[in-house]
Amino acid sequence: MTLPPDNTPDAPQSLSKTKKKKMAENLQKLGEELSLLAVNQLEQLDLDPDLFKALVEAKSITANVAARRHRQYIGTLMRQVDPEPVLAALEQLKSAPTGLYSPKPGIDPQSVKKTRALLDKLLAWDDALMETILSAEPDMDRQRLRQLIRNANKDISGQKKKSKSLLVLKEIIARI
Repeated sequence: MTLPPDNTPDAPQSLSKTKKKKMAENLQKLGEELSLLAVNQLEQLDLDPDLFKALVEAKSITANVAARRHRQYIGTLMRQVDPEPVLAALEQLKSAPTGLYSPKPGIDPQSVKKTRALLDKLLAWDDALMETILSAEPDMDRQRLRQLIRNANKDISGQKKKSKSLLVLKEIIARI
């Protein structure tokens, strides 16, 4: 025989299964938002060590299924933490004068134009620019540079969205 529910006003109200799921989902979303922060910003939040470690590890997981499982794990860890101080600290980070999440300096439009112009010249096989790069980058050999240019041109003509060769060339140009 089961006892009838206690209807006294001071009896603790149990949450419905739907409300528990909603709360867990919201905590998981908060965890996902936290995983977007830089490590130094996470350090400012004074998080539980296990949660901090999981948030840092989340940055290195690239496989979709593994990332989904890790987000669920972060949600589980978030249920063990009081979310109010975390939310308050996150709001303080958002309202900081340096921007929403990161104190990165603004991107200089002139340097972007310069890099783009140099990249266009390099992709057009400009020999003078190739010599400048080879003299500025002692570890780069001519064959590797030509291979990067060929692959980048192939990716551009094939309209490939993410070209590793193009990214490497941009990094090289940014260093000179």
